[in-house]
Amino acid sequence: MSGVNLNARQLELKKELESHLETLKTDLLGKREITYEKRMELFNAMAKYGHELHMSLKGQGDEPVHHRYMIENRGIPVDDINFYKHIHPVEDLLKFIENVHANDDPVDETIGETFYIPIYSRRWNSQDRYTIKRIETGWYIEHMTHRGDCAKDASPILYASLSHDGINYPESLPGYFEWLWDQAQEEGLNREQVQTSLNELAEWINTCEKASPKGIFEGYK
Repeated sequence: MSGVNLNARQLELKKELESHLETLKTDLLGKREITYEKRMELFNAMAKYGHELHMSLKGQGDEPVHHRYMIENRGIPVDDINFYKHIHPVEDLLKFIENVHANDDPVDETIGETFYIPIYSRRWNSQDRYTIKRIETGWYIEHMTHRGDCAKDASPILYASLSHDGINYPESLPGYFEWLWDQAQEEGLNREQVQTSLNELAEWINTCEKASPKGIFEGYK
């Protein structure tokens, strides 16, 4: 594994970061014996050291890499002095120094891939095949006359199509579609994994549809 060669000042900053990180982790995971004021002082100092080390490495062509989710969770640019005012980005900075590929995100393997799921309809007492393509902004979904780009939660096309055929589906389904899209990106899921997951969602829809009330309710939807 290839790490970063540090100069004297960078080694000093790394040592300070390791010391502050250990103190804060011990405090936060232990008895919290440090006062709030002292804790904030340690976080501020750690942020200062982390920022200086980051910018120094960037200046020599070794800009630290952070996971996509880390940058999103922090909500501020990596070159903001407050970016390292948190334990996790500091941990990742130290990992990067030891191995420049430690924080590389998995390759997104399924953008542009097309999948198919079978959806059951009580109205027609049969299954139809829905076409689902994973795109940069979400999904492209096609079924009969309903087709078009959708958000990560598969809205609006999927739900318009299901509603058009009177198909009942779980209320939480949109969130699961969005979760699957994000996991495919963040974990680098392969085609088979995404298809298997879509099949699970299809089976969930079908179970919900087949469990719809019968008898007097059959004329409702």
